[in-house]
Amino acid sequence: MDAIASREKYRQYVKPEAGLVSRRIFHDEEIYRAELDRIFKRAWLYLAHESEVPDPGDFVHVYMGEEPVILCRDRDGQLYGLVNSCRHRGNRVCRVDRGNARSFVCSYHGWAYNTKGNLIGVPGKTELYKDDIDQPSLGLVRVARIDSYKGLVFGTFDPEAPSLEEFLGDMRWGLDLLLDQGDLVAAPGVVRWNIEGNWKFAADNAIGDMYHAAWTHRSAMLAGHLGGNGAQSLAQYAPTREQKGITLLAAYGHGLNADFAEADEVDLGSPLAAWRLDPTVQARLGPVRSRVQRSNMNVFPNLFVNSGSRDLMVRHPRGPGRMEVRKTVLVDRNASEETRRMQIRSSNRHFGPAGMFEQDDGENWDQSTHGARSLAARDRDLHYAMKLGRARLTRLGDSPPLIEDLVNEHAQLWLYHCWAEFMDAASWPELRAAHTQPTDYFRCATT
Repeated sequence: MDAIASREKYRQYVKPEAGLVSRRIFHDEEIYRAELDRIFKRAWLYLAHESEVPDPGDFVHVYMGEEPVILCRDRDGQLYGLVNSCRHRGNRVCRVDRGNARSFVCSYHGWAYNTKGNLIGVPGKTELYKDDIDQPSLGLVRVARIDSYKGLVFGTFDPEAPSLEEFLGDMRWGLDLLLDQGDLVAAPGVVRWNIEGNWKFAADNAIGDMYHAAWTHRSAMLAGHLGGNGAQSLAQYAPTREQKGITLLAAYGHGLNADFAEADEVDLGSPLAAWRLDPTVQARLGPVRSRVQRSNMNVFPNLFVNSGSRDLMVRHPRGPGRMEVRKTVLVDRNASEETRRMQIRSSNRHFGPAGMFEQDDGENWDQSTHGARSLAARDRDLHYAMKLGRARLTRLGDSPPLIEDLVNEHAQLWLYHCWAEFMDAASWPELRAAHTQPTDYFRCATT
């Protein structure tokens, strides 16, 4: 397929000028396999928090798309990403979620690798192989590049990818809404569960769907899940109510929305709000971000970040109709044990397999994925046109260009626009050359 035809192949499924997205991208097996190659093998993907691998020999088992990866800190202190697949027969060399190791040994034939991924042991090397084996060329496949941003460790399989700094771009301003709240570390343990739904519906919701809250989470709010009077919560998040907040679109498909807290909406007496009273934190965040009550973010393609509950949730694809979610809670290293437990309990009541909001969302993504397969409706595109052509980019204080509006579908449509650019580009150089910046996107496609 020539370059022009390739560029047009996936763009046909996303029509930002009309606010339409094809149902096909949520269920088609061929498109899903292409996503693994064009997106998950290419983009910078979140792996873990540095505090999960603090010491030499520490490792966690993670995923990059469907690829099992060992993120390990070597004896020299450097982080390595190692594909968990023995070079002999492809068997896994690590079968636990985390730990500390000097080496990883395959249970099939005993080949052993050090924490850099180098092959260091072959049973029968002399007796059976007659020393005729090129050990240096048979190490574990390494993730091409590993880098971190304020404790968040990312990796990419593509050596041509831009720097992590360039990839995140203005999204760093949003991530700092969480990361600058204190000296944050990962709480022990990771919660994992499966959802029968396409990973993009979860990313779509994560990037800031405030339209769904009062409808989807009505029962949770009436039960007092958000605290106080349930009816008041419903009124606050009413779908027809204009709310004060912002929407940020960042290069390569990232985005967030955040609502501003009124003075009477924040319980400053709660230990979970202590960071709001810290002048050092307030100075780091600045006057705009200090007003934020909570923010929902999606770091393209599949990392959900919530600054209110301090959750990091990766939605790993497991097929066009299934995802595995991995949730980490960040807590302040200097907070009391009681405060940390309070935050973890609060997070798990909200998100996670038993979370009141998460169960609602998972059911929606499941049913939306089934709806995408509808034979009768498959040629009817999904509608993403709320406030299309009614956005204006502005700056608030030191912010990057953003939309001074909370309830809209700009960020979701931006996500799919960038999805099509990733899918149609044959390489990172081609993607960087063709990628639309948010300012140009608004000028050409949505205004």
